[in-house]
Amino acid sequence: MRRLLVILLAFMFSQHIVKAHVSFDPAEGCLNVVDVTAGKGFGEFGGDIISAHYLHERFINEQFSVGLGLGYSYINSYQLPAIPLFFSTHYFFLDKRFSPFVNIRAGMYFPIGNSNQSGVNLYLAPSTGVKLQITPRFGILASLGYNAYLLKTLNPVKTVYQTRMVSNLGVSMGVCFQIPGW
Repeated sequence: MRRLLVILLAFMFSQHIVKAHVSFDPAEGCLNVVDVTAGKGFGEFGGDIISAHYLHERFINEQFSVGLGLGYSYINSYQLPAIPLFFSTHYFFLDKRFSPFVNIRAGMYFPIGNSNQSGVNLYLAPSTGVKLQITPRFGILASLGYNAYLLKTLNPVKTVYQTRMVSNLGVSMGVCFQIPGW
């Protein structure tokens, strides 16, 4: 009985697995990515971070997409919650089920409720990772990236605030999907 169940399950999923060997279809809608990142600060002004992002990108061809993204970040070392708004681009090296990629996010962030930070500031996050396509419209992403936020930090020697790039190295896990026609 167990053997029959395994055979039936294998047969049911085999059609989806065979179809998943092709990558996203640029004619079938945009690339949508939802990811979560945890990072450890490094350098003199490094800051530990936890963040979540949503990206909506349009395919230029089978391997290249560009679009916009929005997120929520909390830089623990500076007790700074922020809303990044950014331009994003992905380049997938292979048009296959499994593909390495590079991603660049560049834009601005809005600090939330922190009296030391004001206005709009620079946000930059290049990363590299891998995509695994599970079905023709759904996959998972894993990446390693550098996250940088331009913010005012306290210089303990001069006891004044100075503008610095606060950076960290983050690990990101996410899902990517297409909604037909969107």
